[in-house]
Amino acid sequence: MVLKFISFIVLIPILFVCNFQNSNNGKGSVNKALVPETYIGLLDSTINENSGLIIWNNHFWTFNDSGGKNEIYGLDLKTGSIRCTVQLSNVRNIDWEDIAQDKDYIYIGETGNNFGTRHDQKIYRIRKKEINSKPYQKINADSICFNYADQTDFKAALRQTSYDCEALFSFNDSLFIFTKDWLHFKTKVYGFPAKAGNYSLQPIDSFNVDGLTGADILPDGRFALIGYKDYHSMAWLFEKKDNKFFSNLKFIDLGMLENAQTEGICFSKKEDIFISCEQTTNYPQQIWKISKEKLP
Repeated sequence: MVLKFISFIVLIPILFVCNFQNSNNGKGSVNKALVPETYIGLLDSTINENSGLIIWNNHFWTFNDSGGKNEIYGLDLKTGSIRCTVQLSNVRNIDWEDIAQDKDYIYIGETGNNFGTRHDQKIYRIRKKEINSKPYQKINADSICFNYADQTDFKAALRQTSYDCEALFSFNDSLFIFTKDWLHFKTKVYGFPAKAGNYSLQPIDSFNVDGLTGADILPDGRFALIGYKDYHSMAWLFEKKDNKFFSNLKFIDLGMLENAQTEGICFSKKEDIFISCEQTTNYPQQIWKISKEKLP
């Protein structure tokens, strides 16, 4: 198991025309402590290092992170048992960290970079229409490659880099990623087309998160981030407005999940929030739920 102080999944609408800006938001003017309800108390043991979460085709979808198999898993929405395994047969799982979707595709982020040395980050893209109801199948993935144009130092330093990444989202035919900054606990957002290519990325926006793991978005631009620092879990709610990305900040203290390694977050169609975690000493791999009515 690779322990991660910050990591995440994302789906957020932002524009390439946005100017880079430093957001110095702290924990926001709206603060609320919440106790999520246990939704699935024990996921299948195969996914004890699950990282990332989406809901599609009446399943939760996730995978294991660094060193796991090159597979994604469709889970029963009620029991957490694996109903479908999809192998991406033409790629490896070096350090998968996030999963996202749009109408036609599922995206998997091969973006983990704990040492800050990688030049081969990419997003794998698979067609939803190629996934059938068989319990096990193999399909090929397209590769969308990128590098950080603002990264100049590639010396190996474990968890001492500003260019790790565990967050990915899709919006309006584009992909967006959030860096995991082990040095300053800030995140920078980068965007690029959701089609095969090789892209050199400049940052669009930033936010002072002080701990981060995942995200998801609603069609109207409201989105959520999940994270933890020293295994103290927290979440943020935002709304994108015009060229301002991190608007209407609301901070949620999830400290009652102390020592949980929260890895994934997603909205349901009813706008409830689901949060997943890896297996740790204190928690088994599981999924929590926060009902829409309880959100600030």
